[in-house]
Amino acid sequence: MNDSSSDCQLNQSEFLCDVDEQLVPKVGITFNTLEEVRKFYKNYSKFTDFSTKIWSTNKKKNEIQNQLITCIREMKIEHISN
Repeated sequence: MNDSSSDCQLNQSEFLCDVDEQLVPKVGITFNTLEEVRKFYKNYSKFTDFSTKIWSTNKKKNEIQNQLITCIREMKIEHISN
């Protein structure tokens, strides 16, 4: 991935980015492995100025059933509001 996938500019006190559509998450997107999910959001976050963290993982018989990846900023806001 390279910097040409994104074009960012400052516009009326907002930082706007045009990101390659292949990098933008969409409802219904599917992945074959959790590693693909992690890589996808890691790449997306490079162009949108946020970081991700695995918030929780649910396992059944030592196999991951569900994993929540969240924005670092969301975690801080949620923690402060409690």
